[in-house]
Amino acid sequence: MRKLPILKSLHLFEAVSEFPSFSRAAERLNMTTGAVSYQMRLLEDWFGRKLFVRHSSGVRLTSDGEQLKRSCASAFTMLEKGCYELRRRHAGPSVVVGGSTIFLSHGLLPRIGQFRKLYPDIDLVFETEADLDALAVGALDILFVAGPLKRPLPVREVHASTEMIGPVCAPAALEAINSPEGILSISPLHEADRLDAWSEWASAAAICLQGSRKVVFDTFSLTMEAAKSGLGAAISSQILVRSNLEKGELVAPLGFVPLNRSIYMFVSGQARNSAAVKQFERWALSEILTSPDYQPSPFEAPARQIKQAARLKRSDRFLLASSR
Repeated sequence: MRKLPILKSLHLFEAVSEFPSFSRAAERLNMTTGAVSYQMRLLEDWFGRKLFVRHSSGVRLTSDGEQLKRSCASAFTMLEKGCYELRRRHAGPSVVVGGSTIFLSHGLLPRIGQFRKLYPDIDLVFETEADLDALAVGALDILFVAGPLKRPLPVREVHASTEMIGPVCAPAALEAINSPEGILSISPLHEADRLDAWSEWASAAAICLQGSRKVVFDTFSLTMEAAKSGLGAAISSQILVRSNLEKGELVAPLGFVPLNRSIYMFVSGQARNSAAVKQFERWALSEILTSPDYQPSPFEAPARQIKQAARLKRSDRFLLASSR
């Protein structure tokens, strides 16, 4: 029988070691500070040495603590991989998909019915609390991430599509717009987490924004509902409003302009040979990451917008990066 510290204590130690203080760790882990401190002292007693240096502003790992942290990370990663492999070995065809709540609810789920019709025998699982670490250990098969990423990428199979943004509004609001700048004649709607979205779009489209009127909503979903209700215009990524545009709930009077960032789809190396994952991957490449043909503005668009859109359509509209 193995003589090891309690596995739960080691798991807790790995989590606590990421925080600068026991109180911060306790808050995040939904524990009391006293409980965290007690468990760490029990672990130190088992090893017979200090794992943390306590100081007035918090804690830091000792050299022994750093060594234990590396050992825990390696052991738990190996254990996690083995558990997921065993769990799925005899399961039916399935795909576990991860991404942000916004991307899954607005970019993926409105179109997932098409995939279900094509492959009704494949089970789908969606995870919002997911990251590249979950992909690496096999907890996920597919992960969607938006924005800039550090290089080199930790996953071999990567597909990317240039992100495009533009103002969207209810069809009835078009009457107030007779030029690109006319979009500002209706109230600009803002998402609290992206208050710079209008400035970002204006810079990409070479349009001068004036005025400081703001209507702010705390979520993307509320912002889009306000736009659909005719309360104003909002800036959105094209991939998130495609279904709304197709249904006629929203219009994009000035089209969309490309940004210097991408939407990535990562494919787990452990699952890349699965027939179900391959089918989902091919479907996502054609239905999710491939932008529809650029729709020019019904108005006289700025020269920079035209050039950018033409260049995107010609060569940058879809980028496939693979390090097989």
